[in-house]
Amino acid sequence: GESEVQQLAKKIREKFNRYLDVVNRNKQVVEASYTAHLTSPLTAIQDCCTIPPSMMEFDGNFNTNVSRTISCDRLSTTVNSRAFNPGRDLNSVLADNLKSNPGIKWQYFSSEEGIFTVFPAHKFRCKGSYEHRSRPVYVSTVRPQSKHIVVIVDHGASVTETQFQIAKDAAQVILSSIDEHDKISVLTVADTVRTCSLDQCYKTFLSPATSETKRKMSTFVSSIKSSDSPTQHAVGFQKAFQLIRNTNNGTKLQGNTDMVIIYLSAGITSKDSSEDDKKATLRVINEENSFLNNSVMILTYALMNEGVTGLKELAFLRDLAEQNSVKYGVPDRTALPVIKGSMMVLNQLSNLETTVGRFYTNLPNRMIDEAVFSLPFSDEMGDGLIMTVSKPCYFGNLLLGIVGVDVNLAYILEDVTYYQDSLGSYTFLIDNKGYTLMHPSLTRPYLLSEPPLHTDIIHYENIPKFELVRQNILSIPLGSQIITVPVNSSLSWHVNKLREVGKEAYNVSYAWKMVQD
Repeated sequence: GESEVQQLAKKIREKFNRYLDVVNRNKQVVEASYTAHLTSPLTAIQDCCTIPPSMMEFDGNFNTNVSRTISCDRLSTTVNSRAFNPGRDLNSVLADNLKSNPGIKWQYFSSEEGIFTVFPAHKFRCKGSYEHRSRPVYVSTVRPQSKHIVVIVDHGASVTETQFQIAKDAAQVILSSIDEHDKISVLTVADTVRTCSLDQCYKTFLSPATSETKRKMSTFVSSIKSSDSPTQHAVGFQKAFQLIRNTNNGTKLQGNTDMVIIYLSAGITSKDSSEDDKKATLRVINEENSFLNNSVMILTYALMNEGVTGLKELAFLRDLAEQNSVKYGVPDRTALPVIKGSMMVLNQLSNLETTVGRFYTNLPNRMIDEAVFSLPFSDEMGDGLIMTVSKPCYFGNLLLGIVGVDVNLAYILEDVTYYQDSLGSYTFLIDNKGYTLMHPSLTRPYLLSEPPLHTDIIHYENIPKFELVRQNILSIPLGSQIITVPVNSSLSWHVNKLREVGKEAYNVSYAWKMVQD
């Protein structure tokens, strides 16, 4: 058992190492180009949407028309005409990578200034601009620390239809910018606070932002209706802090987890007790955050109504973000400084992906320069599933953007998918948190069109005592273990061969090897 898994792990590791080499090579070229750009600017744009069709031909690997000799660019809404664009410097390296590495799909540089350069060149996202800096792969590469996020949507009586729509759209943008490295909850607040009811655990804890959780939360956001009661701001914050605290108590926190509450609100308080409302809200924030050593940041997004700005409301939302409790006569409970957030105004014309979708720029940049591997997702251009390997690019401590390489999942997994040692055995592959990448009960990777549900392996190996094996697999780099399982709780793919008449239990043997970085 152990020697076979070591062989398989070695094959997979060699593949990942090749892709890491490609990412590192692309990163070096980008960083070197930036040094050159400082003396003779590199700013030429090659728009993906204006490439003449004669320059492109259909390529089955990419499932669309491409040009294998050049890269091309898509831009975010506001890109400075002098922005750094290394695209033309990258062409020969990217073309060479593609020739010499089977299994590679798209390669790209996604810049902090808003330019997205992709190779091979092809037409995509040609309606409007492309905000690549709010894609989960960008967010998790430039802020790889885990983010614990609570989004609160104000749907009280004084929020107009226009404002309410902005809040719902903004909440969806936040959901689509995070991934399973992060934990999320969405709350609504009016006279009471509500959580997403599609899963019981959402009432108590933040949940890892897997594709399934994001889908449920997104459905919840779409279903919010305007309330006819006034907004009790304090109640919303009370619940948000409680969820963060429960989640912290239940898990070992890495020292570099960022905790943030994002409040989408009109900031309107009741007419007759406005000052009391504000004071009550800041008191809750002050008390609750002190239990968490003031480690929670608050970001507020002020929902504007048809261009009318309520100065009192803006001042209140700014005070929430800066946690100015002293201004309201709430004494500080701890000597620790608060982490000041910021307030931003949103109106109907705001580009939410570029404003709210980049909420993470408020979080500390810890300059973590490491490769990030995404879970599998569907390729929006071609067919089939891909995984992205990405790394940030820096010049000194200036973030330039990220380089990414999309890899064909079926290619990485071919050794696992087709491994068959004897009829009674099979392989599966999980990531370091226990999410399943490949298992025989899943369709073969090249047949999948839907993104796989990011599901814990415990749901596929659902037999008694597997919980212990799972813990060992995730904590011991190489090992094997045998468990005895009653026949009546066997799994469908523990083939019928095992059912000897009169036998009460059978042994299941596991062997595993961690695929090292």
